[in-house]
Amino acid sequence: RPIHIKGNPSFGINTRVARDEKDANMGRSVVNARINSSVITLYDNQRLQGPVLKNTPASWADVDKAVGAEMDKAAAADKRIVILTNTVISPSTQAAIAKLQAKYASGPDGAGSLVQHVQHDTVSYSGVTNANAKSFGKRVMPSYDFTKADVVVSFGADFLSSWGSTTEHNWQYAERRKPGNMSKHWQFEARMSMSGANADVRVMLKPSEVTQAVIALHDAIASATGGTTVGGATASDDIKKAASELVAARGKSIVLCGDNSEGVQVLVNHINAMLGNYGTTIDLANATNFYQGDDAAVAQLVKDMNSGAVGVLMMSGVNPAYSLPNAAEFKTGLGKCFSVSFSSYADETASLCNAICPDHHWLESWNDFMPKVGRYALAQPTIKNIWNTRQWQESLLHWSGDTTSYYDFIRAMWQANMGTRLEGEFDFAYAWNMSVHNGVYDAYTNSPEVSAFAGDVSAAATAAKASAKTGEWEVSLYEKEGIGNGLHANNPWLQELPDPISKVTWDNYVCMAPEDLMTLLGTRKFGDLYIGQDSPAHVVKVSVNGAELELPAIPSPGQAPKSVSIALGYGRGANGEGVGRAAVVFDSGTSTLVSVGKNAYPMTAMVGGTVTYSGTGTLTGTGGTYPMALAQTQMTAMDRHSIAKETTQREWAEHKAKETYNEPHTLGVHEDVNGDDVIDTRDRKPVSEFNLWKDHPVEQVGHRWGMSIDLNSCTGCGACITACTSENNVSVVGKDEVRRSREMHWLRLDRYYSSDMTHAVGKAEGKDKIARYLEMEVPSRNPKVFLMPVMCQHCNHAPCETVCPVAATTHSNEGLNQMAYNRCIGTRYCANNCPYKVRRFNWFNYVTDKFADVNPAWDELGRMVLNPDVVVRSRGVIEKCSLCVQQIQGGKLAAKKEARPVKDGDIQTACMAACGMGAITFGDLNDKDSNVTKLAADERAYYMLDEIGVKPNINYMAKVRNTEEAAHHA
Repeated sequence: RPIHIKGNPSFGINTRVARDEKDANMGRSVVNARINSSVITLYDNQRLQGPVLKNTPASWADVDKAVGAEMDKAAAADKRIVILTNTVISPSTQAAIAKLQAKYASGPDGAGSLVQHVQHDTVSYSGVTNANAKSFGKRVMPSYDFTKADVVVSFGADFLSSWGSTTEHNWQYAERRKPGNMSKHWQFEARMSMSGANADVRVMLKPSEVTQAVIALHDAIASATGGTTVGGATASDDIKKAASELVAARGKSIVLCGDNSEGVQVLVNHINAMLGNYGTTIDLANATNFYQGDDAAVAQLVKDMNSGAVGVLMMSGVNPAYSLPNAAEFKTGLGKCFSVSFSSYADETASLCNAICPDHHWLESWNDFMPKVGRYALAQPTIKNIWNTRQWQESLLHWSGDTTSYYDFIRAMWQANMGTRLEGEFDFAYAWNMSVHNGVYDAYTNSPEVSAFAGDVSAAATAAKASAKTGEWEVSLYEKEGIGNGLHANNPWLQELPDPISKVTWDNYVCMAPEDLMTLLGTRKFGDLYIGQDSPAHVVKVSVNGAELELPAIPSPGQAPKSVSIALGYGRGANGEGVGRAAVVFDSGTSTLVSVGKNAYPMTAMVGGTVTYSGTGTLTGTGGTYPMALAQTQMTAMDRHSIAKETTQREWAEHKAKETYNEPHTLGVHEDVNGDDVIDTRDRKPVSEFNLWKDHPVEQVGHRWGMSIDLNSCTGCGACITACTSENNVSVVGKDEVRRSREMHWLRLDRYYSSDMTHAVGKAEGKDKIARYLEMEVPSRNPKVFLMPVMCQHCNHAPCETVCPVAATTHSNEGLNQMAYNRCIGTRYCANNCPYKVRRFNWFNYVTDKFADVNPAWDELGRMVLNPDVVVRSRGVIEKCSLCVQQIQGGKLAAKKEARPVKDGDIQTACMAACGMGAITFGDLNDKDSNVTKLAADERAYYMLDEIGVKPNINYMAKVRNTEEAAHHA
């Protein structure tokens, strides 16, 4: 049965070409947290277990008969049959839709059809695709190649988390963030996004100011390249400098914008055209097939439903009753036609439908995909369907009179369309079997083309200026890394995944600039904004676009003043719809189930034919408070440079690491002078010379497992955390336990903001140590961000091992710090003595029904997701990262069976396998040719808290920024 999801390393590679792991351009599959967590929903017993007809369980035969009769009735009345889906990138799915369209063909020659296919993206990209249609005659989402970009400028596009093809963007971006050939990244935005946290230069701008900045950049580039200016905006120094760097990197740059306004996007297209980026870093000829949704078509559909022009509406992959700006109007129209949902849950939309025909889970399904032109992927079932479900494409085939199984339909489609792509005589059976085996088939033949810009810049500028509305408060809506657009709200692994920036779990909230929140609360102390177990958040009321929400406010350094940001995707099941147990929680105050967070989609609006995710409104305090669950409450690193080490590209290039940013730690020698213990600072010794333990003989015999983490490659996506959870049966504990700092994650992602105060600055200002420390806790107004994965460091001189009274935690002869769960008696001495705070105590039995609303493994079906190679821990024991010892043992056994040594790369921990950016490297430190050994010897390598002498087996590569100055993480 499927229990763990990894990326397919063959994705995008020709089936007849041997894989070259060193060629990054051959293709790389990156799974994000949402992808590798989706395995858990397969075993959700709240999925619909069969078809439903008029709110009553029914047989497939009865549903087929009822739907067929309704479609015939609609056709007889000359009413449309509409299939409303998310973007379809499956050629076979499109063919199945065409089958139904052919059955209900209309017109004298059968050229038309009563069946209409409308595509709707929950979070719209219509502004981008419409702008490309106006600019280049192609309504597509371009492919971007960040590996070829020397300069990247983004205006509110969080391309590392939620904007565009983020999994592809991440690995491409990471390729160019390595010192030496490092790209320069500018980010102009209102909210501190994932992209902003990784940027070299980040500029705070309100949403309306972002639009003005695009216009200013456009004119700066036009002036430098002889293009047409549009006027109406003044370029700041940052815009001027960004423009200068873009012009110097013509053909090797990318400009992006997250605004869904056609006018703004046309201006961005013109900027990229003036810079010569099309055909190099931006490709329209081989565009992605994602984001084909059409806001105008969906708006027209709602009107047609209410006018009675639609007889039957079928929906797959969408939840418009929850996510549309005009959801109320949609619900009214839904009652005027026969509606069919293919949802796996009786969700906000499905619960209102006449029939629910639940689809298979994707892990139970055959399917094909074409994410890019000529690049195909195949999905195959990993388990027989658990419930009486049916693929929605097969339902369409049944209703069109084709009784073929969907597998046979896909295979026949491929046989008819693969052609003679392979060399020599075409052998379909071989090509098909290899495609199924590899999961991919690559018929990619096109080269990037230079696209000629033909847009109306003047009209675009007028529209862009009109969209830049200002007000007392400006609101922007965004997607969080875990929950996304709300599709995954019923996933407890994702609900408990801390947001990489705010560190909040199990809620959405209002991101506010600390200065604005202090003004609202009438305080001048940053400490009054602290949110912890006994310090709830303050609730504010936000009104925008005719909708209002009361949500807790979180102090968010880097948020543009007088602007706020709210995450979409929450507030599922608010009216009792069956969206799953993790999307709702039990409220002890009212003894009812309430949704996790609140739905912000009503704050969206249709403006100029596309959905907008920003607006102006009001914000007021309510006087109320709300408990929040944060996985990290401290904001800064408090000037502890042995934790967060960083430098600049220029300083790194001098290769004097030990004299600058990576100076080795030394300690003064204690001496007895006249009975007093004093430290002789003149004769400092390396930390390694102060040894309280006898060394383990790990360097002489066998393996010594270790890890290296490159802080330049880590973008903070969190996929490593959910992969670790999946691989190692890490328990979900729920919001209330997270509030008590009892989360069980074996791996965490620390986030440190920079501060304006350091010891050096404080001393120069004459401030004493206490005053300095108090100011060090306060982040900068627009801080630099330092993201750092932390797990058990597997110290060779482990402090936990010396204090355990029952030797439950011991050191292996391969360098691992190990836990014997049956021996642990729960003293927690080891957790107290761990300087890295990576040991977790099991306060409860999380697999019992006490945690049924959050932990999927509490029932018989949910327990199928557990990894049988990893013990499920009972209450009262300490647990922590084992460096996936089960994978280590499996790799050693495989090598033993083949009578060979373990090769570098044979063994991957879950976090390493999940990190498509290559930030995590695992291997044998006793293998002098292994990657991890070479990285440990690199000048950037350092050990966290090296000065305490615990000798970890995990090192970090100091972060390098492409700026004049590195941040001081105080």
